[in-house]
Amino acid sequence: MGAIAMPISPDKLDAWRGWLAELNGPRKEEFEASNARHHLTGHRAWLQANPDGSYLAIAVHDGPGGDTYVMSLAQSDDPFDQWMMGSLANAHGVDPSGPMPPAPEQFL
Repeated sequence: MGAIAMPISPDKLDAWRGWLAELNGPRKEEFEASNARHHLTGHRAWLQANPDGSYLAIAVHDGPGGDTYVMSLAQSDDPFDQWMMGSLANAHGVDPSGPMPPAPEQFL
């Protein structure tokens, strides 16, 4: 299992919600196929509002590919995976051509 927490700037919150609506709606089959390609058995996301008005997306990637999911997605040349990385980059301000954020450190 892998997990990641990424900030979402308030001006990108609607784009983030729209992206998740696509994953749960018209692109659900592609999303499920991508998860299978990356050896995920489950993919969950939460939105955390912070006291200062900022937001944090928390994602859990279940399955044998969970710990390497983000790196695997970033290196994929599959059109859906590239769209997924572009959506991540847009919502979270990550440059997919640059280094990915470090993996979270597990404490408990």
